[in-house]
Amino acid sequence: MLNPTNDRLDYGEILTPPDSFHLDFAVGTTYSLDLDALVGVSLALGLSEGTDSVLINNPVFLLEALRRTGDKVAVFCEGGQIHLPNKVTSLFILLEKMVFSITLPKRNDIATYPSFHPKFWLIRYVNETKEHIYRVVVLSRNLTFDRSWDISYYMDGRIRENISDKNKPLRDFLYFLTTQTSADENGKNKTKEIRALIRELTYVHFEPSEKEFYDYEFIPSGIKKSSGGYHRFDETELFNGTFHEILIMSPFLSSGIIRNFNIRNTNSQIQGSRYMLLTREMSLISLKPEDASNFRIYTMKDSIIDGESAISEENTEFKRQDIHAKLFMRRKYSDSNLYLGSLNASHNAVHGNVEFMLRLDAKNRYLNMDKLTASLFGNDEQNNPFQEVSLQNDIIDNNNDDEANDLHAIIKEINRGKPSALVKADEDFFTVSLSFKSCDTRNIEIQLRPLLSKKTELFAENVLFTNLQLLELSEFYVISVSDHIKTIERIIIIPTNGLPENRENTVISNIVNDQNNFYCYIAFLLGDDSILSTLEGGMAERDVHRKTGKALYRTPALYEKMLQTAANNPEKFKGIERLIEAISENGIIPEEFKKMYNKFKKVVKLDV
Repeated sequence: MLNPTNDRLDYGEILTPPDSFHLDFAVGTTYSLDLDALVGVSLALGLSEGTDSVLINNPVFLLEALRRTGDKVAVFCEGGQIHLPNKVTSLFILLEKMVFSITLPKRNDIATYPSFHPKFWLIRYVNETKEHIYRVVVLSRNLTFDRSWDISYYMDGRIRENISDKNKPLRDFLYFLTTQTSADENGKNKTKEIRALIRELTYVHFEPSEKEFYDYEFIPSGIKKSSGGYHRFDETELFNGTFHEILIMSPFLSSGIIRNFNIRNTNSQIQGSRYMLLTREMSLISLKPEDASNFRIYTMKDSIIDGESAISEENTEFKRQDIHAKLFMRRKYSDSNLYLGSLNASHNAVHGNVEFMLRLDAKNRYLNMDKLTASLFGNDEQNNPFQEVSLQNDIIDNNNDDEANDLHAIIKEINRGKPSALVKADEDFFTVSLSFKSCDTRNIEIQLRPLLSKKTELFAENVLFTNLQLLELSEFYVISVSDHIKTIERIIIIPTNGLPENRENTVISNIVNDQNNFYCYIAFLLGDDSILSTLEGGMAERDVHRKTGKALYRTPALYEKMLQTAANNPEKFKGIERLIEAISENGIIPEEFKKMYNKFKKVVKLDV
């Protein structure tokens, strides 16, 4: 079940449509977001390609993946937690309509701002006969390229005639998301789609596919219930009931949460309970020995954390890997519950953040501490990725990151000031004026720049960018915050009025900028597998197309392919029509293709 060697799940494969189905609409949530990772997700959702597909290096196919998913995907993340990509491309303009940032208001009962922290997907797939499959995915993994150890689980469901009350918490969670979309046309369209999902979920029945689990429950936290009050983790049996076994896997801890588990059974009739905690070594600083006196505590071995550098001979930047999974296993008598998702065993997670967890129910014979640890630890100590440790009174925190936390707090403060932007045309260029609320920056230096531009300005209540080109305009802005010792960079989304409507078409024209790329795109839209195979084999470079383009795209072969498409799948012509509309002014569409296409357009009675 949780064997790190045999039971791995690939993020892209989890999202890829089932055979004969394609994406209809998807809602995703994450705390932190990497734009490159979102591009990979678009490949999985839109083209059924793995996130590591060679197509990710071909802009023509990335363009089509983003065009297919732009109106069909809504991703919600914590405001100020979008990571700066390694390589910036104008294709990121097509991601703007997918991403919505959430900034939760401050609360009196927690020291910092609460976070929007769930990692979740709800996807609706559809086939040619209009049959739907719904997939719910609950993860501990953010939508980034972090290499730490995470956990995920998904279930498929279908519509039935009888009502499913089990989806009420899920519907409440989606309703909360509808309150976080933007006020523009794109936001309204995404809200409409999510509300349709809410209605449909009344009759959708999900079922665990494993024999071990006989029941489940969706558990959001930090959002309103439709019946009144709030969904709260601290009201669940996990945080209130007694137990015979408790296993906690959490990268981040608070002493009060662990202490609550440690003393829970003190005045009960239950004797001989077993306790286990798996966490990061750096998190042990938050615990005193008396907080976890009943627990056996495990951390990941250094050989696993630094394993990437040990096996690689390349001179590159190595990324450490550690526990990032969040999991709670509670057994009482013959009943076991497995909780997994986004919840850390920390005060803010349990009492403040917006989170999402899934509870899976099993019998003791299928799920207990021994079976779970056997999967995690393996059959021999040499290959066990974990080591048992003990708490010491004199632990020294060598990972103090208060300065970085202060810098993140400044980004949160700026982001919660609801910044806005206005674009004005100035002959062939554009001027963008940004408005911010004043912020106490102390001795901090803050810089801003549009994601697609190299122009940088210092943070102020009013910031002006002048002489920007069309493809430098974006709602994504890079904010850099430095105390002259540490510097952090994040992307924030600033709602912008006056953005030219032709930005997306300009992106398309920049990529589909010659006849070879045009025919390549057409072949892909028509589902020409031979062309796709050529590209997957590494023949997608432009100089190769210059030599072989005419041979690959002979008019008779293209005519035959279009004839087959007109007979069997005329809907594909809508994609061709949208492409032609986008690049009609750049003069690269061959006249012979125009004549041939116009004939087919009349035959299929195209109505875009």
